[in-house]
Amino acid sequence: MTDNLFIEEIKKKDLDIAALAEKIIDNKEYRDRIVLYLTTYKEIMVYYNSYYVLAHASEIKPELFYEYWNQFASLLNHNNSYHRDIGMTLIANVTAVDVDNKFDHIFDEYVKCIDDEKFMTAQCCVRNLKKILKYREELIEKISNMVLNIEHITSYPKKQTELLKYDILEIFDSVYDKVEVDDKSKIDIFINECIESISPKTKKMAKRLKKKYKL
Repeated sequence: MTDNLFIEEIKKKDLDIAALAEKIIDNKEYRDRIVLYLTTYKEIMVYYNSYYVLAHASEIKPELFYEYWNQFASLLNHNNSYHRDIGMTLIANVTAVDVDNKFDHIFDEYVKCIDDEKFMTAQCCVRNLKKILKYREELIEKISNMVLNIEHITSYPKKQTELLKYDILEIFDSVYDKVEVDDKSKIDIFINECIESISPKTKKMAKRLKKKYKL
């Protein structure tokens, strides 16, 4: 398939994401092309659909996309928040096969997105940290201590900060049984404090976790 035909296919509003994901899983030339489209094309339907396809494919076969780590990491500093979100998501997916611990080298760059100028990008960061911790359990203490101090490391209005705590509670729920006793006590305090949150969503989650972990 020529570049022009491939691009026209990707731009379709009714694109079959799963089918194209299978196509790039089976064909390295198509993988190379779609990563190129993601990182270089300015037309939103091209780069965004490329992202959807890559996100789907990299969850199925992350090992095929590890070689593109640097391209994905380069998006973390993109001036477009969509691209920063995309970079975080794809990196989280391929962290499953990060045998060289490349994530360690971009950790600071990655987590700075938790105080991004766009609140939705901060949410994207926290949600993807939860995914990364599935593969990098040794980072649980470091990341937990960081997000426990969310009010001091972000500059969002209280309403947004309280909403962000919902995603932090999701992290804690996913790692609760794996944290050390001292860290668990800090998390318990955080959960109990969130019961008084002004965010109904966060408050509801905190109440659920309090009951689940018998706090």
